Amino acid sequence: MIVLNAEPNGYSQKAIENWKAKGYTYKASGWDEIINTDTFPGVHILIVRLARKVDRAIVEKFPSLTHLVSATTGLDHIDVDVLHEKNIKLVSLRGQDDFLRTIPSTAEHTWALLLALIRNIPAANEDVKKGNWQRDLFRGYQLKDKKIGIVGLGRTGSKVATYAKAFGMEVQFFDPYVTGNDYTKCSSLEELLSSSDIISLHVHLTAETEKLINAGNIKSVKSGSLLINTSRGKIVEETVVAAALHSKQIAGLATDVLATELSTLQSSPLWQAQQRNQNIIITPHIGGATNDAMWACEEFISSLV
Repeated sequence: MIVLNAEPNGYSQKAIENWKAKGYTYKASGWDEIINTDTFPGVHILIVRLARKVDRAIVEKFPSLTHLVSATTGLDHIDVDVLHEKNIKLVSLRGQDDFLRTIPSTAEHTWALLLALIRNIPAANEDVKKGNWQRDLFRGYQLKDKKIGIVGLGRTGSKVATYAKAFGMEVQFFDPYVTGNDYTKCSSLEELLSSSDIISLHVHLTAETEKLINAGNIKSVKSGSLLINTSRGKIVEETVVAAALHSKQIAGLATDVLATELSTLQSSPLWQAQQRNQNIIITPHIGGATNDAMWACEEFISSLV
């Protein structure tokens, strides 16, 4: 039985040993090879990350596939309906809450984006690289006494809340599924949007949360606020957010995700807005991409099969 890794760069050596100890033959591949090969008989387990969409065309190349393994919580890069149709088991980190509480990488990246945005760090760095030293052009704001609104007080949102308290911020949240905590709960998303200096999104992508920030509620956003998104790109309606950035209703955006990241990057309204030198920071979905976190996740998920 073969375990084929579609994205083996930096994959945990301990996880490889785990697969071998279970009696599997581990093979490293790559998306170019997979796309250009008609079929992979004998592959029972396919390991993926986030580089591309796992759709019907990919799945049908693996006639013996029993498990698709993705060490992620988000699943929008996988056509789960095709897996159900083919009776292929999806093994992911969704629902593995006890283990995931030990992984702070996405929360840490959220905080890095927040600090970079509010202190104009990328723009200041680029200006110094040009030989300039113009400190008055890059005045930012301190976090103390600012109000952060966290949408989704789950594993990552809760960690971000603790960071915010350490920086002397006021913390409020909107999450209809959470009660009993040390933070101020908003009765509606609109209440949070209208009263937060910084809005940070931490929800899974579902039918309920797709375009959670949209044309209907963007008008509620407090003028001059900052928006941070380390969840999934489709959580926001990108054309609406781009327009709010253009009008200065939203003073800045830092996002680790785009709605079009698995298709055409340049078609994203937020990527296009960034090209116009608006106050936007975009990173390539690296929130969870730390070596230690990825190794831990790969080793853990290999134990679930």
